[in-house]
Amino acid sequence: MSHSTSITRETTSASSITVQNGSKALGAEEFSGIKWLDKLVGDYNFNRYGIYPIALLLIGCLSGVAIGLGGMSTPLGISILVVPTMASLTMILAVAPMRLLLWTTLFAIAVDVIMIAYYLAV
Repeated sequence: MSHSTSITRETTSASSITVQNGSKALGAEEFSGIKWLDKLVGDYNFNRYGIYPIALLLIGCLSGVAIGLGGMSTPLGISILVVPTMASLTMILAVAPMRLLLWTTLFAIAVDVIMIAYYLAV
């Protein structure tokens, strides 16, 4: 996957620099292509330090509840809960790109909610 970056300088009365990545500008990046999700997430790189604590809180609490409700009963249940949780927490610690962090966080939250519903039903 190749990334091409071009810098053009236009000289008018005031100098301006335009940085483009491929065919679209860097600031106009979409998260998923789904309108309501893009509107919800918004400018996720600008809100990076607000998304981190929310992700930590949601993942920590939901994973703890899922483990407490019955995740400790089988090794399979532990691994189903631990792998996505640790993947998303690793993305936070590694200061990974926000798109990757958000997808792993959403996946971990979905797995936690599914496992909580499963353990409440059983």
